[in-house]
Amino acid sequence: MLRLMSIPVVVLGLLTSACQTSMLKEFNELKPGMEKDDVLSHMGSPNQTQRFHGKDRWYYVFYDKDMRFEKEVHFFEGNAIYIGDTWQPPEDKSAYAADNSFAAKNKAIDEQMLKDVEAHRNAYENYEAKARGEDKVRYVPKFEPIR
Repeated sequence: MLRLMSIPVVVLGLLTSACQTSMLKEFNELKPGMEKDDVLSHMGSPNQTQRFHGKDRWYYVFYDKDMRFEKEVHFFEGNAIYIGDTWQPPEDKSAYAADNSFAAKNKAIDEQMLKDVEAHRNAYENYEAKARGEDKVRYVPKFEPIR
């Protein structure tokens, strides 16, 4: 009796496992212009969401044949505008490029500050010399040695 009851369970398990579709295949079926509800019905809930520059970003992380995939979908006003791998900014707009640009600007500012400090130091020394009267030639009489 136990053997007969276990057969439907095994058959049901085999049927449901055969019906599973690949997450990668489901993701590849997504098209720009799809609404959020359509993406939810295909992919399910995202692993992470983010709102950035007026766009909603949904991140999906899944495995297919022992390979890890990180994909994302961007929405603007409820419609998908980007579907694909994790988005990277252009090379000239990356954080690394911005850091290099700011480092160069900071170096130029530091060099200018050193020049300004030296100029101020020289100006102060000239001011002190002028205040003491060291900049004027004073009359010093010439004496002839006594014999």
